[in-house]
Amino acid sequence: MNAEELSIRALKQELHAKGYAGSLSGNALSLGCLGLRVLTHETEFKSTIYGFGASVVFETRLDGGNSIGISILAIGFGDTHEGASRDAARQWIMGVFPALRSYLKPHQHNCEIKKGTVDVDVPATGERYKWSVHLPPAICRRYGDCDFQPKVDDTEIFVAIFDAVSQHASHASLFWLECFAVRNPDGSVDATCRYNNNIWPAGQEALMSWASTWPDTKGCMLSKRQFLIFEPVPIDELFSPDSEPATVN
Repeated sequence: MNAEELSIRALKQELHAKGYAGSLSGNALSLGCLGLRVLTHETEFKSTIYGFGASVVFETRLDGGNSIGISILAIGFGDTHEGASRDAARQWIMGVFPALRSYLKPHQHNCEIKKGTVDVDVPATGERYKWSVHLPPAICRRYGDCDFQPKVDDTEIFVAIFDAVSQHASHASLFWLECFAVRNPDGSVDATCRYNNNIWPAGQEALMSWASTWPDTKGCMLSKRQFLIFEPVPIDELFSPDSEPATVN
């Protein structure tokens, strides 16, 4: 069994534990209940102080489709390659899968997601548009021997990147963001932001600016990661009397 097959098998096992059945073929897992196919790419294992680390790119496509899908990196740790693969799979299930379910099955109850609508008003152009935003749990990890307890809020990454998103992102078509920020033990920060799988400098800059405001981690390395789906709202729903637009200067 190669690394990709080990990773997709781990995902199948973890989803099965959550009540989702799927069928395997090579490095692909079909989820008939959602009409999705998940593939694994670029799986790597490395020895770490925690045993083994696994980095896996999970790509989600509509079942039967051949176009490039939503590719998200997941990191896991464990005593064995299999254990690290299963931890990476759990990170994807916690941080990505709820948003996909929320988008594909909007009328199904989903307690793992925060979903809201955002109206944006641009006075300079008179433009107004609206997104429905799917926010799965943010994944926070702390590394190192310290008693620092980070604060985690599932909306804080959205707030951090909102200005960049409202100025640069699509207003008319679905898009997704993969956001990651880290503060190192020495206080330096780094970040990655991908917009529809592609590196997005404006988002990266916003995340680094946000990470620089985090409190001292007392020698720990702290990371926060979140996947977000932005779904445009049809134009005939833009002027709901209940909507409160956010103004962008």
